[in-house]
Amino acid sequence: MKQLKTNCLVILMRIQVTINSGWKTGVGIIFAVLLVGCKSTLNTTSSSTAITKTEEAFFTSVLDNALRFNTLSARLNLDFSGSQQEFSSRVQVKMRYNDRIQLSIQPLLGIEVLRIELSNDSIKILDRLNKRYVSDNYNKLKNELAIDFNFQNLQALLTNRIFIPGESRVSKNHYRQFRVRKNNNTAEFQWKDSNGAFLTFLADGEEKLLSTKIEHENQKLTFEYSRFQTLNNQLFPLRMTALLTSGNDIQGTAILAFSTPEINSPLTFDFSIPSGFSRVALEQLINSFQMK
Repeated sequence: MKQLKTNCLVILMRIQVTINSGWKTGVGIIFAVLLVGCKSTLNTTSSSTAITKTEEAFFTSVLDNALRFNTLSARLNLDFSGSQQEFSSRVQVKMRYNDRIQLSIQPLLGIEVLRIELSNDSIKILDRLNKRYVSDNYNKLKNELAIDFNFQNLQALLTNRIFIPGESRVSKNHYRQFRVRKNNNTAEFQWKDSNGAFLTFLADGEEKLLSTKIEHENQKLTFEYSRFQTLNNQLFPLRMTALLTSGNDIQGTAILAFSTPEINSPLTFDFSIPSGFSRVALEQLINSFQMK
């Protein structure tokens, strides 16, 4: 149980880690990572449907076809593999659009060891194994990242949507901020900021997003979306693969396999603190379980 506790908390709470050049990245972006009707599973590869629209019209269609929901819930299996760690766990995911994301980490027999909740302005963590909790400002998490990665950006990453760091939404009016590269049946939308962060979104002829890449200096986080199913007449990926690389070295891979996703069902978001739990600072919890 001690090793299980260490693996679980180290991997899921590794919100900051310094890699080579010192870029502080949150495999916590993979909070991923962490980090999300009628069902018919589609091919895992991109569609062969040709893109006939103009670049601007296709960009607008990809935005329009993004998943629309008020609430989203699902069970998922998380498999993480790093240079020194491997970890698998069941995770319960709950989302309320533009409000909060809650993760219940259950690595053994459905027993919750961690509960994580992020909202627009706060981050809460309940560590049941050590009887402690965090209730802190989301800006403390943002400040550890190389880009202005807000709550809406995390929400978009977990629901295969295009986003702009620091922005609450993307509309057709943002088209001019992207460089578009289109071929017969796929298109890339590329965005770059003044600090050198580089984002690339890949979409196919069915106007669905297949991957998101976030690059800064020699670091790259890639999210790939596959095994799409129809969910209330919308496409949702049942499999997400997150890959973190530093130069040519793979730092870690996380696979999120979703089951029984539902949208727009009534959800409750309980985050009551049990008696006897002590409050600790976010930095203290991070430092306790940071990978060596």
